Amino acid sequence: MNEKNSKSLKNGSYSILITLVVAVIAVMINLIVRGLPSQLTQFDFSTSRLYTLTGTTTDFLSGLDEDVTLYYICEGGKEDDTIRKLMERYEDASSHLTVEQIDPALYPAFTSQYSDEAVGNNSVIAVCGERYKVVNADAMYVSDFNYNTYSYVQTGFDGEGMVTSAIAYVTSEDIPVIYVLNGNGEAALGASFRDAVEKNNIDIRTLNLLAEAGVPEDAAGIVIAAPQKDYSAEITEKILNYLEKGGKAIIFSNYTADAMPNFDSVLSNYGVARDDGIILEGDSGRYMTYQYCVIPTVNYSDITAKVYGDSYLLAPMSQGIRTLDTYRDSITMQPLLATADSSYAKMDVQNMTTSEKEAGDIDGPFTVGMLIQEDINNDHEAETEIVYYSTGYLLDEDYNQNVSGYNAELFGSTANYLCNGEDTSSSVAVKSLQVQYLTLTDFSANFWTVVCVFVLPILCILAGTLVWLNRRKR
Repeated sequence: MNEKNSKSLKNGSYSILITLVVAVIAVMINLIVRGLPSQLTQFDFSTSRLYTLTGTTTDFLSGLDEDVTLYYICEGGKEDDTIRKLMERYEDASSHLTVEQIDPALYPAFTSQYSDEAVGNNSVIAVCGERYKVVNADAMYVSDFNYNTYSYVQTGFDGEGMVTSAIAYVTSEDIPVIYVLNGNGEAALGASFRDAVEKNNIDIRTLNLLAEAGVPEDAAGIVIAAPQKDYSAEITEKILNYLEKGGKAIIFSNYTADAMPNFDSVLSNYGVARDDGIILEGDSGRYMTYQYCVIPTVNYSDITAKVYGDSYLLAPMSQGIRTLDTYRDSITMQPLLATADSSYAKMDVQNMTTSEKEAGDIDGPFTVGMLIQEDINNDHEAETEIVYYSTGYLLDEDYNQNVSGYNAELFGSTANYLCNGEDTSSSVAVKSLQVQYLTLTDFSANFWTVVCVFVLPILCILAGTLVWLNRRKR
């Protein structure tokens, strides 16, 4: 072999060796990367972080001490990309979580042990021991009717909320029940508010006390949703009997032209009363569109933790919550929501001709949300607990939508606090698939109108004039 051939052979062997080394390194890097959690290798660039787990879920899963299997029901090649990535995030989030994809084409009878109905592609079944819960794929996407196109469009993704709720359900021993009173013109709970409660694995049932001997023994709490006519003495007695034995209640009230002495007696029994007037806000930065659409200040508590900070709530047509001069020493109170110093209450609502402050109107601030607790056993623990909001319009779906669902979030957190205690809620809000609502106060709306309509055009004209004058001098 001559020197030239020997040199070529040496160079060729060196190239092959380098190629093999690079290939081995590439394979090793690929294996290492595949073993890393998906959140480190796949980035969520979606606007609403659709498949990134929220702090609520990660905190809940960090305390998981039971093994849970999430069966991802889907035929191969028909995976919903968002749900698939969400399942990967769950499996990486806890050593107690296992995700198994089940192909219904290969195992057609698998879902029948968990549901009598058909379970569609991309559905999830959470299983822990003997408990299970089916989360259908169709239910993960929220759809609303579009009156412009006369068709339903997907507006939100609730995959994380429903799957986290399912995990909490299968790892819970008991599911509390909350009863919503009806029969006296109470406000009906809309879908957003029911979902906010049910995500905390609380069962919602209706209750007509006129037809029942009293509040059922399995009640973890009751909801009195702004009755439009007064309760009878019989119903009032049943409510008070329940509360005086350590019951829990969420109470809403609305302004009514007619007196409601029996309803008000429930409040006065726990040291509070509602003012007669309607609260208006004098500061344009503290209301939305109309002065009665008050944006209250949120005081931090276990109940309000999820809506504290940058979140907005709307408390339209609120009445002031007044603390009575005398009440039992066993009762304690904690304000949750309050109006600003600039607020005032119009007392003569029936004859009101102006929203301007007049003589006889009451100056704010006012409490519009109150936690009332009573230690009836004298053991330094609150047995009876009432959360009172002085407007039933907190439960209005339209107002809730205007603040991106935070009113419903508050209601869900309130129910969770009363029914499940101070445990951290596992409820996750729906992630929007549309443009997020920008909540503008009346002041902000006027400010940006002036800036966009007047200030910016004037600045552009001035800048153009300066450029023109500068060019003329040359």
